[in-house]
Amino acid sequence: MQNIGLRVTMWILGTSAIIGNVFVVAVRAREKKTSTIQAKQSFLIGNLAVSDCQMGVYMLILASVDLYYGDEYFVYSDQWRSSKLCKLASFLSLLSSEASVLFITLISIDRFICIVFPFGKFKFRGMSTKVAVAIIWVIAFVLGIFPTLQAGPNSDFYDLSDVCIGLPLITRPSSYSIQSSDVGGPDSGRSFDLPVADKFKPAWYYSIAIFLGINLVCFLTIFVCYAAMFISVKTSSKKVQRNQSERDDIKIAIKMAAIVGTDFICWMPVIIMGILSQTRAVVIPLEMYTWSVVFILPINSSLNPYLYTIASRIADMRNNKKEQSSPPQTDSKNTPNTSKSETK
Repeated sequence: MQNIGLRVTMWILGTSAIIGNVFVVAVRAREKKTSTIQAKQSFLIGNLAVSDCQMGVYMLILASVDLYYGDEYFVYSDQWRSSKLCKLASFLSLLSSEASVLFITLISIDRFICIVFPFGKFKFRGMSTKVAVAIIWVIAFVLGIFPTLQAGPNSDFYDLSDVCIGLPLITRPSSYSIQSSDVGGPDSGRSFDLPVADKFKPAWYYSIAIFLGINLVCFLTIFVCYAAMFISVKTSSKKVQRNQSERDDIKIAIKMAAIVGTDFICWMPVIIMGILSQTRAVVIPLEMYTWSVVFILPINSSLNPYLYTIASRIADMRNNKKEQSSPPQTDSKNTPNTSKSETK
């Protein structure tokens, strides 16, 4: 970490991610499920929290190592990048990020089916949801463990940086040409033949496949799903009557949009910087690795629990207080009003 601000922020976000997501898992496990929709969403959000919690562990590993080496890190940098702890951190970061992206995609598709096609035959139910979650964990595990085992210092496939993750932000020279140049200094006025890179290639192809391939496709899927959902909601809002299940679906979709928004904020900068870097439109400085890991990658893992579960619990507590403080409505005979549906 280049300065004290990065060090403090890494400790705060890492601790926040662990505490917040552990709280979400505990709450989701203990709450009473009043409907199949609530049970399914609690199960998916619980798994999302587990994946986000691993990002907090990754952050605290880096923060602890930075504290341990301090200003002498440059002496041990090669030893650290090849260590088992760095490979473990790499595995956790990839497992967490890819599982989180895939869970958000699954949740978006599920909400899309329920809202846009409420009477369709295909829906994610108990068993199909569990199968989909199991598949996501297997895919995320493979995506995380495979490059970590293959990582090497001279590999074009994948390598570990100082922060133990290979973001697609750099390129390598693939060929050189000889050019005469004045090197200046004591030899100013004399020209020397120097090798100059004229062609470049991606540093690590696996990073491009993950961050600029899989993640971009997932985010496009999420965007299309939520665009279709909001169009459907806007159209259906013109109708006078709407049943309770549709209202529940809409409320859940609005809450989930906040989580999806944090994922866009988290991953789109990496995707944009990766595209600019690989096309050589912009040369990304190496310092962006640290800034990306501290301020971009963990932001959704730290905010997801507070934007969804904790905020929802606060809103429920406020609603309960309002209901308890407001007197029940009665008719002229001092009998509580009942609707036709309640009478039935």
